[in-house]
Amino acid sequence: MSDSVLVRKLGHFARFASGRKRHAPGMLPAKLTFVSQFPAKSPESPQARVELLAVEAKKHNAAGNEQAALECYKEAASLMLGAPWLQHRTAELARKLKQLDVAAVHYRRAAAAFIAAGFPKRALSPLRNAWQASLSELPDQSEAFIAVTLELAHAQRDLGFGPEAALSVSNANQALRASGSRQRMPVETEPPESGINTARQPSALELLGRAQAAVRR
Repeated sequence: MSDSVLVRKLGHFARFASGRKRHAPGMLPAKLTFVSQFPAKSPESPQARVELLAVEAKKHNAAGNEQAALECYKEAASLMLGAPWLQHRTAELARKLKQLDVAAVHYRRAAAAFIAAGFPKRALSPLRNAWQASLSELPDQSEAFIAVTLELAHAQRDLGFGPEAALSVSNANQALRASGSRQRMPVETEPPESGINTARQPSALELLGRAQAAVRR
């Protein structure tokens, strides 16, 4: 066999062996782009949209346009109901701008998000803030005020704060009467004792006066 024929046959064998190796099961080489790179976030995803809105809100705040910032936060909060920090930030800005009905809604969402995440004790503060914001809207928003009170009392009972739950209901009824509303809290059974002293908590009339004064400022 001549040298040229031998070289040609060996070349065919090398190409054949290489092709068999590429197609053998389990022998495909890993590509770096498939292994080490994560898929980019879609610009249409809720998370990406929330991030863009948060950036816009910060720009509006820096420019002193808090109302525009609030609109950004409200839209972002509607996309991520389970983010307590976002709901709370929206509520705080709404309260600052005297939009107390909006503030109450987002405080309640923040509380619900904390409870869903397994942190029921952290829900008490936003619920109290929602109660205060709803208190200032009496008697026009009596139904919302009653709903907030029930949520607060339920959270307090679940945490073992029975007297606080009873006091929340009692204060709510006082506030409803003082505002001229005819609606009242539904009758509830006496919650269990928690042993926590509630004697120094302000009455509903005092809270109503404070809330009205805050709105006028």
